[in-house]
Amino acid sequence: MGISKLKILILFVVCSFSLASCQNKKMEEKYNWLGTISAPQEYPMEIYKGAIIADDFTYSFDAIWGTQNTGWGNEGGTMSVSTQNMNIPSQLEFTWYSLVENKFYTGKWDLDKDKIAELFKNGFIDQDTKKKTTYNNFIVGLAPKGRVVLWINGPGNQKEVSVFQAHDTVITKEKAYENAKYMLKEGFADRMLNDPSYETFKPEVRAKIKEQGYPAPGIYDVYRERYNWKPSVILPDGAEWIDFGFKNYNGEQENLFGESLHNDSYQKRAVPKFCGFYWRDKSKNRYAVWIDSFDEKEIFELFQKLGKEDNIDFVIKVDNDNAKASLSLKTKTQEVSINKAKIRLSQKIE
Repeated sequence: MGISKLKILILFVVCSFSLASCQNKKMEEKYNWLGTISAPQEYPMEIYKGAIIADDFTYSFDAIWGTQNTGWGNEGGTMSVSTQNMNIPSQLEFTWYSLVENKFYTGKWDLDKDKIAELFKNGFIDQDTKKKTTYNNFIVGLAPKGRVVLWINGPGNQKEVSVFQAHDTVITKEKAYENAKYMLKEGFADRMLNDPSYETFKPEVRAKIKEQGYPAPGIYDVYRERYNWKPSVILPDGAEWIDFGFKNYNGEQENLFGESLHNDSYQKRAVPKFCGFYWRDKSKNRYAVWIDSFDEKEIFELFQKLGKEDNIDFVIKVDNDNAKASLSLKTKTQEVSINKAKIRLSQKIE
């Protein structure tokens, strides 16, 4: 083969690869998404700077976000942007000040674009519209000891995307940018944590901290442990189970109805934190049941007792007039009662 023909062949191959690369970039699906912050109610975090980064767009965080502690897995506020249809993000970076620990953390991590793309593509059916939709928000969770969790969120649904570990860092008043210097003022953390006039904590959270102390920092990893379970509702004869919405201690959330309720199976899920559902009796009267909260110690001990190997039914048995409900966890070989949950039951809903 002559030198000129070899050059042409090489050029053809290079151009082919370049064209394929360009086509792949053009074919990548784009979605509308924003970002927000989550931190435990007992562990307020002060935002220093951060970003969710895509090839064509960066969603930024800085000190304007202030103190965040909406509750683990709960959304904070969002900043609107003019950009529409962004690429799937590929990186996350974050630096924050943990007030209770009096320590800054920082880190930068690559995101699993394939996993995020699959979540966006699969989406879910919106119960209100009965149409397929998808996620529209990323939630960056900041926990003690530098633990970071990234969730993806949409109406009634929330999934854990990734978990990361940040490392501690030192930021001095001289090093900090102007709008963040307030974090380095002497006594700032102490005032935020201990002066009730700052309203950093809700009164009930402050009272709980005073009585029990701060939660063990490792609890946010315990929350992520999964068991093979599904909800199982036992209703009076002739009644119809309509839906089941629940959020778990690890921040994930599901909304089952219609086909997703009918086809629900045992899945590796974290321990439920609260849940609720509607049902109709044989006369088509509608009722609601809400388990507003569990006793955390009890519910975790019961799941741990049944273990991660067996399938577990989370059983809710409702009496004829929706005046009483009993809760239990059940496997093929044993059943344990849940006794300390806070349950609300509706009267007939017109």
